Amino acid sequence: MNLAAELDSLKARGFSEDRAKIVVLIREAAVAIFRAFPDSFLLYGGANLILFHNSTRHSADLDLLALTTNIPEASEILTVLNSDLPPLAELLKFAPLEIQIAKSEKDFKKLYVSHGGRVLFTVDLTRMGSILNHTEEYKFESLTSSEVGTIKAASPNLLLLQKAEAFVLRKFVKARDAYDIKLLLDQGATLHTANLNEHLSDVLRWNELDDEQIKEKINLVDNKRCAAELKPVLPEDEFNELLTADFKPLRRATAETFKELDITRTNDRLVQHFIRSGEDG
Repeated sequence: MNLAAELDSLKARGFSEDRAKIVVLIREAAVAIFRAFPDSFLLYGGANLILFHNSTRHSADLDLLALTTNIPEASEILTVLNSDLPPLAELLKFAPLEIQIAKSEKDFKKLYVSHGGRVLFTVDLTRMGSILNHTEEYKFESLTSSEVGTIKAASPNLLLLQKAEAFVLRKFVKARDAYDIKLLLDQGATLHTANLNEHLSDVLRWNELDDEQIKEKINLVDNKRCAAELKPVLPEDEFNELLTADFKPLRRATAETFKELDITRTNDRLVQHFIRSGEDG
């Protein structure tokens, strides 16, 4: 697919022209990094959902989990991006592109990709998170050359696990986690496979979280929180549809995910509570 077709496809899904340009730049950054370091990373998070699972929630982060003991140095990533991104940035009218290292620690590194003092997206490299053996591979051709990179990405099932973990473990509940959980369930993702159910159950036990605490967190996915967090990052039509439904689809989907757990702390009472609340609305 050429650049114009890629941009048209993203805009047809609901992205603004500006955000569509940022997404293709993130795509190019991922291709470049995976081509330079083919066995080092796993792509997860919002960029994964946009590139491979048709998400329309804008994300300005390229999140990479390290698959090796030592993460490539931030300076090495900087060199790759400075080599591969400028031709595309020129076509997108994001030139000159400024790429700088924001943080470089042993287990976490962050780079900013900016234009005119505005951060377009970040590249976050970490060794912390669930990896397990649930990955998929996608081949992408550079939009400015014939170079091809194979992107190793978290599978939908692994993304669902990661989103469920994030939802319950964050200090403050984020509506975007509930939105992503619904997106993944709608596409058939499940924790009823291999050891994902067991893994999430262990996470809840380890953090001493029971069904009432999870229910409280789900109740926090309310109109106020969703309006503040989701309106700026969703297409208007999609946001208004969720608003009309009082964001109950997000709460029901999140409850359904935790219903899948085979532990005494989480049971059918949780999901039934939200099914009833949905029927009442």
